[in-house]
Amino acid sequence: MLNPTTPTLHEAPATAERSGKQVVGGLEILSRRVRREVERHISAHENVFFCLRGSLNHSLVALDERLIIVKPGFHAGTMWGALTTTFYYQDVTGIQLHTFLMSGWIEVSSPSFQGRERKRNRHPRTSDRDVYKLPNCVPLAKRRVNEYYGALAQLRERIELNKRPLPAPGRGSPLIASLERIASLRRSGALSEDEYARLKGVLLESADGGITLSGDPDLD
Repeated sequence: MLNPTTPTLHEAPATAERSGKQVVGGLEILSRRVRREVERHISAHENVFFCLRGSLNHSLVALDERLIIVKPGFHAGTMWGALTTTFYYQDVTGIQLHTFLMSGWIEVSSPSFQGRERKRNRHPRTSDRDVYKLPNCVPLAKRRVNEYYGALAQLRERIELNKRPLPAPGRGSPLIASLERIASLRRSGALSEDEYARLKGVLLESADGGITLSGDPDLD
């Protein structure tokens, strides 16, 4: 996870872009165009956990509650811009890593993007099976596949954690855990003050017998 001392998007160096060697890391491994696009789509309260860079600068950026896939350039069907797609972890049904003879791709599955029977990842062309154009796929070189495994394992774990439901607020301890979770979401900016107040009220009203909270200003 990038901490507050991490350079901002504008400050992130472009050495990885020039060298083309690093495919897993922070914002600094992204191309300038992709970094600009990421800047437009994330808030100051979101943390970047890691970035994956594939072929033709197609990239995946893992955030607190969601991931972003950015596909720049002609092969993505955007000559001067970029195709950017957001997937919230709770909606993701799978993360697959496919390999072909010399290349491969990372595929994010969700209710809106189900798996296809086959895909072309050689000789890109206009097609709904072309991984260079599909919003949920990041093409990559097969020789670099091993470098993605660790980050993809972390991404799957994060998705699993986000899919776990809040404990039923029938007892004191689960209620406290639920309140602490929404307080954490408020601090990270994922919840507004109004949303936090509404969720807190729902949790307290549904608690059996009520509960008295004290000693933690974040829960007040």
